[in-house]
Amino acid sequence: MGAGGLERPDHPPKAQLYMAERTNAHIEGIRSSHAVSVSHPDAVTRLIEKAARTVR
Repeated sequence: MGAGGLERPDHPPKAQLYMAERTNAHIEGIRSSHAVSVSHPDAVTRLIEKAARTVR
C-alpha cells in the first residue's frame, strides 16, 4: 500500500498508478504535494493501520 501525493509534478498520477500496478500494490490517492504525511496525517495513519491489518 502507498499514499501518493497527486499534486507532485515529478510523479504524475498516471506514473504513480503505473508503478503501483507493476508491483501489484494498492495506492490511495491524496490531493497533496510530496509532504503527504505532514499535510494529511490522519489519512496516512488510516492507510498504515489498514495495511497493518492485511498482514499476518
